[in-house]
Amino acid sequence: MEYLYRHRDWSNVEVLGRNRLPVRPFYCGYPDRESAVKGKREESGNFRLLNGQWKFAYYESPFYVPEECVEETYDDREFAFIPVPGHWQLNGCDFPHYNDAIALFPILDDPGIQADNPTGVYRHTFCEEKQKDREYILRFDGVESAYHVWLNGIFIGYSQGSRNTAEFDVTEALKDGDNVLAVKVYKFCDGSYLENQDMWWFAGIIRDVSLISRPKIHMLDCRITSELLTEQQDTCSVPGKRGKFRLEAVFENHTEDEAELSVETELLDGEQVIFKDTRRIRGSRGETDYLAEAGPDNIRPWSAEQPNLYRLVITLKREDEVVESYGEWVGFRTICLRDGLFWVNGRAIKLKGINRHDWNEKTGRCITKEDMLADLYLMKQYNINAVRTAHYPPHPDFLDLCDRLGFYVMEEADLECNQMAYTKNMNRISDDTLWEKSYVDRAERMVRRDKNHPSILFWSLGNESGFGSSFVASGRFIKAYDPTRLVHYEEDRDASIADVYSTMYTRHKALEDLGRDTTRKKPHVVCEYAHAMGNGPGGLKEYWEIFERYPRLQGGFIWEWIDHGIKKYDREGKSCFTYGGDYGDYPNSGAFCCDGLVQADRRPTPAVLQVKKVMEPVTFSGFDKDTGEITVHNKYDFTDLSHLEGTFRVHTLQGVLSEGKADLGGIAPHGSRRIALYDPQTAEDWTETQDIWLTISVRFREKQEWTEEEHYEAAFHQECIKEAEPAAHPVSEGTESGGLCLTEKCGTIYIEGKNFTAEFDRIHGYLSGYTVNGERLIRKGLGLNFWRAPVDNDKNAAQIWEKGMLKSMTNMVEKVTVREQEQAVSILVSQIYAPITVDWKVIVEAEYRITPDGLVTARYSGVPTGVQLPESFPRIGMRFVLDKSCEQAVWYGRGPLETYPDCRDGNPVGLWEKQVEDFYFPYVVPQETGNHQDTRWAAFLTDSGSGICIASEEVFSFGALHYTQEDLTQASHTNELHRTEHIQLSVDYAQHGLGSASWGAECLEKDRLYPEPFAFTWKIFGAEREDLAKKAEQYRRR
Repeated sequence: MEYLYRHRDWSNVEVLGRNRLPVRPFYCGYPDRESAVKGKREESGNFRLLNGQWKFAYYESPFYVPEECVEETYDDREFAFIPVPGHWQLNGCDFPHYNDAIALFPILDDPGIQADNPTGVYRHTFCEEKQKDREYILRFDGVESAYHVWLNGIFIGYSQGSRNTAEFDVTEALKDGDNVLAVKVYKFCDGSYLENQDMWWFAGIIRDVSLISRPKIHMLDCRITSELLTEQQDTCSVPGKRGKFRLEAVFENHTEDEAELSVETELLDGEQVIFKDTRRIRGSRGETDYLAEAGPDNIRPWSAEQPNLYRLVITLKREDEVVESYGEWVGFRTICLRDGLFWVNGRAIKLKGINRHDWNEKTGRCITKEDMLADLYLMKQYNINAVRTAHYPPHPDFLDLCDRLGFYVMEEADLECNQMAYTKNMNRISDDTLWEKSYVDRAERMVRRDKNHPSILFWSLGNESGFGSSFVASGRFIKAYDPTRLVHYEEDRDASIADVYSTMYTRHKALEDLGRDTTRKKPHVVCEYAHAMGNGPGGLKEYWEIFERYPRLQGGFIWEWIDHGIKKYDREGKSCFTYGGDYGDYPNSGAFCCDGLVQADRRPTPAVLQVKKVMEPVTFSGFDKDTGEITVHNKYDFTDLSHLEGTFRVHTLQGVLSEGKADLGGIAPHGSRRIALYDPQTAEDWTETQDIWLTISVRFREKQEWTEEEHYEAAFHQECIKEAEPAAHPVSEGTESGGLCLTEKCGTIYIEGKNFTAEFDRIHGYLSGYTVNGERLIRKGLGLNFWRAPVDNDKNAAQIWEKGMLKSMTNMVEKVTVREQEQAVSILVSQIYAPITVDWKVIVEAEYRITPDGLVTARYSGVPTGVQLPESFPRIGMRFVLDKSCEQAVWYGRGPLETYPDCRDGNPVGLWEKQVEDFYFPYVVPQETGNHQDTRWAAFLTDSGSGICIASEEVFSFGALHYTQEDLTQASHTNELHRTEHIQLSVDYAQHGLGSASWGAECLEKDRLYPEPFAFTWKIFGAEREDLAKKAEQYRRR
């Protein structure tokens, strides 16, 4: 006997499908015009979802699957149940496996998949009232990675291409009454060579399964071209208000007779018909082409800013009786190339984009329409205008939402073979003609299905797969089939088939060089940048300064939108997000799948405020405090600012000095105008003793669908008009009556005043305690601090810090001198902080001065030196342990969310208040969190209103947590952290920036913390909630 295992359908590059129908751009028809206008397919009577609980059996190999399991009468009582859509790895079978770029199958010249290829058998029984005069289509919107289908024991077909739609005609196999659908799904297939995207390896029926019915005479396909006409022949000129509408449809007659048909085409603007065409066609057996064209006037263009849509209704009639109606949304817009730029509706736009995967914390890539809406609503809130569907076509419903809500879409083919980098020949299969059919198939199915969506500006051929003849073939097909859009592919370095140059993770200087290179005849897009893993990314502001500076740089797509973490609970009920390696999966890429601006549960990370800031639609510049004037810049491409309302406040911490409307009227798209905010004469009486701030807020006049707020803030501007001048007569150091009592016990010096006691650890040379009115608020001092729990973007810098032993610093006190004066006690410290093993140190001189009013003034200076001095430090600061009662934080600085040197502009300076408990952000892998830049003072109050305050004339940063930095460094998941009873306070002279080096740019030089001489002066004192701001302001300038 002979057994043949190779070249089964799922392991045969020549077989892409069996019995698949041509791809269509719509789901179903409707019984009448009215329901087609409404467009709810689930109410059409022609569309039926088969989702739900299906019977399921799991096998380690397709060769273990009983052949008879697909038969109608097979006894499946021993089968389990599984949700459809669903991944079987998240439902008790097999295990999740995450890695980036590494293939889990061999790379062979004759592509093949190993016999140990996990396989799932699905069975589902459904009842259908079959009508003899209708046809029935079985539709799968996504199955990972390949599958065979049977209905009532009859073989229906085969398909692969995990995120591509496939349809099969099941008319002959369908029965009136109960039907048994059987699907055999393979985890891997030869198509998996092209599906090595940076994501979990899952399998299963991952998107909707539906049964669609249609009459034997029906519309098979339609292509809508809806552009804007210009007065010149040049299609890239600024368009007018006249549209160019073209409908190319194919009707199909599967009856035995030729039919006299009429087609009624209507284009509706709301309820108003702006175009109507009715004509008769001869419905010959087989296919009949139909063409309708129009040039409607007064068209409102579609753009991401103004997503104006029209409803197209096509009604097919026979002898004046409706056979079926069809409804499609139409948006009039034009995209083209001219003068080295791409233009949308006559404007050279900037793509303020994001890369987006499908994800749900519990169900993986099986997502709902509610998940899609949640994503898009949040993107709108953060001023994002474009989405790259990395790295596969989305569910069609997602594109419908992009059409309606307004997003520019770069839709990407389901294609990535990044594993070829390990073969040392990245072009290996992309330049192999054996694979050409597979490449073109994926591009073609994407384009044919989604060609009518106005939101799509670009077809992207794939991702990180080298380059070669297969990509050229795909690009040529798209350009021939759909010349109305542009083609993108990042690894087409010379843009030979692509219409734009594209790079990823381009460093700032290299991007600036690309912007300057005007010899290039095509525009440039950065398809991935600012890797948003963990805390960060930093450097976004500088990226967008470069984008704005050079016209040929037309924006980019941040990597990425959402973490791919899987929510799990431990035995104690604590939750965490899991990642590669948590399931025994090897090889794995760890937490690299958790690199989004929002977490897997769609909780935004603090960095989203920075994204929102750099992508604001309105900006301001050139403020003149003497005239009260400022320049407003409209960054919209097509919209004036009439839908927004501007207000301004001139204010101090104590109150508002002036406020009013900021006139945003009459500013055209891309336009600017100088406006006056206030009468400068009113400024003459403004205070000299407080900081004066200008804050401008720009809000929507009306409530937007995508936010709960009535008047959502789209942009803000802030600057300090004037810093307070030091008091002419400094606050007396003896404002509290009485002197100071100095004692020493067991190495601790106690300085006691009327209502306070300061404790100084003379062994270690730092403040170790502070008591106010009998409450010990500082419980412990920890001295100077040079370490932070590395953030994901510290990947490279952390190696330097580890090598420099910054995590293992020692403190050697050389001398402590105590001086008692009439109204003060001074403690002078000479000490050295040095790491173990390596040869470098920080020479430190410190002075603590304590006065009878309870003020502790700490002055530090340090000089890093040594032959093995690290290139940079994580931070320079001090740590304290505050009593658990000091839970209420009040601070004057940036807020409300955490900020860092290169990720702070989205948080304005103000007076903020927050519970310490809320400072912690649960990054998937624990790391540095909770810092606040540009702080002038920070107080920590008890329920009674008393507390401890730290202030400085120079800005500093601080963070307060219930976790130690050692614990944050050590833990690999959030549920491994140990909450401390008391508060861990970090006060910093400076911190190293964030960057995006988890897979992107290092922290910019200006934001790095170099080991250079430093000095700071901090004031520490007891405070009460009442008059807190007044006292803190006085003391910080003292």
